[in-house]
Amino acid sequence: MLVFLAALALAVLAFLLILSLQIPDIAKFVLEVLLLAGYSYFLHKRHNIEYYYGMLMLKTREGLDGIDRLAKSSALWCTFADVGLVMAFGLSAPFLFRHLRKRDVALGLSALIITALLMLPNLYTTALSVIALPYDGTATSHAAQADSSMLLAPALVLGITALGYMAVISISLVYQALTIIISLAQNAFAGAAHNVQPGASLLLPGINLPFVEGILALMFILFVHEMSHAVLSRVARVRLKSAGILLFGFIPVGAFVDPDEGQLSRKAAYEQARVLVAGSTANFALSFIAILLLFAVSAIPLVGLYDTGVTIIAAREGIPLVKGDVILGINGENFTSFQDFVDYKPQMPKNSTVTVHTLRGDLTVPTDANGAMGIVFQPCINPSYGWYVFVTNFLKLLFALNFFVATVNLLPIPLFDGHRLLALGLGGRRARLLTLIAGIVSLALIANVLPWFI
Repeated sequence: MLVFLAALALAVLAFLLILSLQIPDIAKFVLEVLLLAGYSYFLHKRHNIEYYYGMLMLKTREGLDGIDRLAKSSALWCTFADVGLVMAFGLSAPFLFRHLRKRDVALGLSALIITALLMLPNLYTTALSVIALPYDGTATSHAAQADSSMLLAPALVLGITALGYMAVISISLVYQALTIIISLAQNAFAGAAHNVQPGASLLLPGINLPFVEGILALMFILFVHEMSHAVLSRVARVRLKSAGILLFGFIPVGAFVDPDEGQLSRKAAYEQARVLVAGSTANFALSFIAILLLFAVSAIPLVGLYDTGVTIIAAREGIPLVKGDVILGINGENFTSFQDFVDYKPQMPKNSTVTVHTLRGDLTVPTDANGAMGIVFQPCINPSYGWYVFVTNFLKLLFALNFFVATVNLLPIPLFDGHRLLALGLGGRRARLLTLIAGIVSLALIANVLPWFI
């Protein structure tokens, strides 16, 4: 036990030391991966814990009786999963899965509309505020991003309702991949100088996620995802061999249930589909709950919550402002509140430069044709409200990461649930079509992460 605790302490200290190094984030990421993989291998050898591609599998049969009790509400869970099938496939769901009832189709389409109107407009800037994502300078604030998204709401609602998230996310991924490939080709062969941003990002607490809040959010996400798979497996009367969590070093990166695949494969296609889609459906539901809680917490009238200035949560490359900077004024105009900055923005000169007063000193920042500096900003929180920052960061991560996990898991890529779902929907006679779709989307995903390595 002492050896285990000493090794854990050393691994955590080494992790924090790497985080403090003044080196590029990609270098930090590689070092952290090597550290965590080495720690996993040590535990595997020392304590005989099952090892799977650098990750530890902590298996147990504890809790399976509780899953059986939850599965007794089978009608409710079947409706829950069928709503998820409609969210995945949109209007095509009743044609792919003939068991769907009109009521469940209506509920699923309503859920798609709610996500398009309520959740998507807030997703990008909420994610930027807590996740170090690539930023191209197109959104300027939470309000501006929401306004632009709401203008697109009819198109979003129509596209998502008609196609479902599997098709919408796949098409978006392919479009972004083509944009990246074209930009890289122009940079390489035409002498262009495009700033090519990756379309996908690996997430690791302490690197691009807040460390504590990130770990807690991932634990919640993984728990509800795998628990839903487990419950729907039992609803379908599929035996569960075990359940557990996946650890990469000391960081939880996954949870799992181990159903009897032989039993599951002999079930009807719609029963298999319910088991597969349950994880993403649960993540959509938790994402919705998280944003409602975030709205509620943000509405609490706390005296002295906001401090002087405006906090930058994202900034495009090439300007001296960075994430975390606090803007105190511009061109000699001091801001005592967030509203002061919002009121000043219409006065910003276009295609010019401004002197931005920050806690780091005065910085000269260029503006574009719209008078924008290429930043995303939010009110500056008083340091005495650290608990408020922690709670809101946690809820923001629950909202954004649940939505990301739900949609990415629906991609028709091998090893993702979306691939098997599409196979069940298309049937065995359309195997070539499934292979073509999976190949295109897989290549698109690779292209989206390519800029990280160039």
